[in-house]
Amino acid sequence: MAQRNEQYPAKLLLFGEYSVLNGSQALAVPLKQYFGQWKTQNGPDKEEPNISLNNFIIWLEENELISHDVLQLMQSDLENGLYYQSSIPQGYGIGSSGAIVAALYDRYFLSDDDINAIQSTMSKMESYFHGTSSGLDPLISYTQKAVYKDESGGYHSLTDPRWPEGYKIYLLDSEVGRETGTLVQKYKEKLLDPVFEEKIQRQYIPMVEHAIHFYLAGENRLLEECLSIISQFQREYFTEMIPDHVKKRWDELVNKPGVYVKLCGAGGGGYFMIITSGHLKELSFTGLITLC
Repeated sequence: MAQRNEQYPAKLLLFGEYSVLNGSQALAVPLKQYFGQWKTQNGPDKEEPNISLNNFIIWLEENELISHDVLQLMQSDLENGLYYQSSIPQGYGIGSSGAIVAALYDRYFLSDDDINAIQSTMSKMESYFHGTSSGLDPLISYTQKAVYKDESGGYHSLTDPRWPEGYKIYLLDSEVGRETGTLVQKYKEKLLDPVFEEKIQRQYIPMVEHAIHFYLAGENRLLEECLSIISQFQREYFTEMIPDHVKKRWDELVNKPGVYVKLCGAGGGGYFMIITSGHLKELSFTGLITLC
């Protein structure tokens, strides 16, 4: 089967953490500093096929996402030296599971011109890792373009307009891994509280969707206002998704003018996103990764 990509980049969810599970708009972009790719090893020193990958493809067949013939083809390839190599850290919120889903889809599934059909399949595939999935992460890795999810649930591939001039984007390494599925379940339990659910619907989701609009439109001042509110909201209402040592750093950073901190994916550990709007010089401290 034809394979269109050589590498499958990580993703950065710019806007839509958790609210995407409520049907909100979302916007994510490729993070090409990290990626997965297929490799082949041969000879007497060839390693045994990856057990976790083999378990995943067996699950795909059991859930009727691939045929038995395709399963046999996959297993034959693995036995003959094919393996998946990735520089994307696992449990860090930048789409490690999405990239492997994209890699498998790209190599073994028939191509489809309908981005929403691709997303639907990838959503089912990635549910193996998280219990539930929007399919957004693997779609980013597969298309290697920004993807916008609209309020009707439609997915659109587009060119990333990038942050306005003067913005700097960083990742803060919490040095703690996490399980996305556990955090998603915790969020669903929080939604059972009608007060919290109303705050999500009336405060958080509108601000996320405004931020997406202003980002795509290049509206610098209005985007910054949204970032400030999103950062404050997440710090107050997603406190369980922020490790204590990150809370301390978060509070120190947002006390500086023009600095905003937000979740990177599910939070709980992994990376956290820091955005500066150009009102201060570059940040520099241990555990900080500069993206742009």
